Amino acid sequence: MKNALLVVNGLLVIAVGFLLYKQFSGSPDSKGPRAGDVLSKDKDSMLNKKVLFAYIDMDTLQEKYIVAKNAQDEIRKKQNEMNASLEAMQKALRTKVAGYQQQGNNMTEEQYMAAKQDVDASQQQFLEKQKNLTDEYNNFVNNKISAVKKKIEDYLKVFNADKTFSFIFSYEPGLFYYKDTAYDITKEVLKGLNDQYANEKK
Repeated sequence: MKNALLVVNGLLVIAVGFLLYKQFSGSPDSKGPRAGDVLSKDKDSMLNKKVLFAYIDMDTLQEKYIVAKNAQDEIRKKQNEMNASLEAMQKALRTKVAGYQQQGNNMTEEQYMAAKQDVDASQQQFLEKQKNLTDEYNNFVNNKISAVKKKIEDYLKVFNADKTFSFIFSYEPGLFYYKDTAYDITKEVLKGLNDQYANEKK
């Protein structure tokens, strides 16, 4: 009886040991399917391709890509127009307030209340105008940025039509701590973008 218990205990230890081995050995059965097991291994498979990265310097593109420069000029112009409009309204409001202040003690209580309502209404109009112009400006900026970004993205599809690169990143200061200039394709992309723009303008 004692021998039988020893045999049973021995078999249980072996069984538990086997289960633990299967659980922690990293075998496909215990971990589920792996990428290499489920992805196709034919000649066109991603497993047979090299992964190449490249980057473009966005500061350089913003400075030298004609479409981006034009967009920045239009944004500055829009901002100047907004500021001029708001400054004109502020000047008119200040003039109105100064006029009422000059009347000062000569105003009746009714005149004072009417003047206060007029100033309050003018201030409210200014705030509404400021909000509307700011919203309009922000939408304008977002549309310009999106249009430039789409131009770059569309060109990169043509530039990388042969699938040379798996990923093309935009390099922006503060985003990456290190860059190898061997993977910098800014010069080539910039030339292609400006050539494309020149052809579209013909």
